[in-house]
Amino acid sequence: MAKNGFNIRRLVKIVLTVAGILTLLVLGTGWYLNQHWNKLLKRELQGYVSDLSDSLYSVKFKDLHLDVLSGSVTIEQASMVADSAVYQRLLAQQRAPSDVYTISVERLEIKYFKPWRYFIGKNLSAGFLTVTGPSIILEQNATVKDTSKPKTAYQNISTKMKSIFIGKLVLDSTNVKYVFIRKDSSRVIHQFHNLRVRINDFLIDSVALDDPTRFLYARNYEIGMKDYMNRTRDSLYWMNVRGIRYDAALRTLHVARFELQPRYDRAAFQRKNGVQQDRFEVVFNDISLHNLNPRLLLQEQQIWAQRVNIQSGKVDIYRDRTLPMPPGNKLGQYPHQLLAKLNTPLNIDTLNGSNINLQYTELSPVTGKAGKINFSHVHGRFHHITNIDSLVAKNKHMTADLDAVFMQSGKLTARFDFLLNDKAGRFDVAGQLNNMNGKDLNVITQPLGKIEIKSCDIRELTFNIKGDERKASGHVKLLYQNLKIAVLKQDKDHEGYKRKGLISFVANALVIKSDNPLKDEKVRTADVNYTRDIQKSFFNLVWKTLFTGVKDIAGAGNL
Repeated sequence: MAKNGFNIRRLVKIVLTVAGILTLLVLGTGWYLNQHWNKLLKRELQGYVSDLSDSLYSVKFKDLHLDVLSGSVTIEQASMVADSAVYQRLLAQQRAPSDVYTISVERLEIKYFKPWRYFIGKNLSAGFLTVTGPSIILEQNATVKDTSKPKTAYQNISTKMKSIFIGKLVLDSTNVKYVFIRKDSSRVIHQFHNLRVRINDFLIDSVALDDPTRFLYARNYEIGMKDYMNRTRDSLYWMNVRGIRYDAALRTLHVARFELQPRYDRAAFQRKNGVQQDRFEVVFNDISLHNLNPRLLLQEQQIWAQRVNIQSGKVDIYRDRTLPMPPGNKLGQYPHQLLAKLNTPLNIDTLNGSNINLQYTELSPVTGKAGKINFSHVHGRFHHITNIDSLVAKNKHMTADLDAVFMQSGKLTARFDFLLNDKAGRFDVAGQLNNMNGKDLNVITQPLGKIEIKSCDIRELTFNIKGDERKASGHVKLLYQNLKIAVLKQDKDHEGYKRKGLISFVANALVIKSDNPLKDEKVRTADVNYTRDIQKSFFNLVWKTLFTGVKDIAGAGNL
């Protein structure tokens, strides 16, 4: 037993001794390699940049530390700048690049770095690269002429390395300044602050550029911007844009939420203006711009997108009609006329909006009460939204197809056709409303017209209207049953309404037609001509034209 105990103790001692020796060897080797490869890496990093850029760029850093055992590399306060003298020489030789970079970073950290593959096999491989506080200035000069044969990224590195692979690259709190010099030497400058950049599966080797699953050598680039908040130019609204993210591989810009919120409540807003002005509250959720062209956006300030989707939202408009009308008029302010005046060239092939709630509220100067028009669950598709002359010459029609629930019960569909670049602002609109309870209109008719609809079953309303910025004409057909109304008077304290019994009786018995068609009669329709009040909006003209036809059919034209 003693002998066995001695053997066990001796074995443990041997194992511990060997483990200690191996540990010392590993630590010693790691220390040696750290010292040797740190010096080598510092020298090679600076040499790589200088050689690959034909001495145009130089790299400086405060400190570089390689930890062989943990597979990490840390670089503190690094920068890469261009040598102006070298750039002038390359310009004279017509070999200068059109893009010039100035880059600085607070800290760069590489994790899961494989030093053996790098120093022995010349393959740079790392699982994770984090760049903290990068500042990037990119100047792109369209006047520069480069006659040298362009090289791919792999051709640039192939004399030094076989490949570069980074599993995930993260740039936090990134500031970017982009300067584009046009061929006429004019400048376009964009600045972006606190960007979040994520690059997945980045690979440069002999075949990566031809890999159809990669975009600029990576599986994807995702660029997120901080939330944007600012006051509008007239200082009446806050504009908030939240959750901004650009997916480079899909060329898609995502916005989680857009808000236009008044800075003042309804009463204060009206006091601020002193005249009638629409007050807007707008919220759009989950917006995506597909196939957005970033080059045209950054270099030419043009917005080109194949499709824009808005998943949900609301638009709430309020107007106080007790105030005086503003000076001037609203000529030239139809949707397609405003599009033509927009300073930014715009081309969106299709805009889809879904589940939008639209409400318009108007305070009556007669009753002192507000009437509301509501469109819920609005779905719309707009086609050919553009103000670019060459595209308008090919197709002059911007169309909008809409469907909604009108006033809680009516099923409404409508199609708008706007004639682009037409000086008179010509348009067509056709639509249909089905199966609506007429009593739902009382929230409009009571405060704005002192009329109560006691009963009315609207089976079908169809309309076709053509117009321009001064007038409209159209054909209206309304099929309904059981129309009965009450003419109201308002209490002196404006707190409620009372029915005018005699006038209501006369209206129902002698004026209002209870059905369309009446028994043994043809269906009544109306042909309408309406002159626009040029101080009021496009939608006011459409509504007034339609409502005139409805009143004529119902026999209420004089009420």
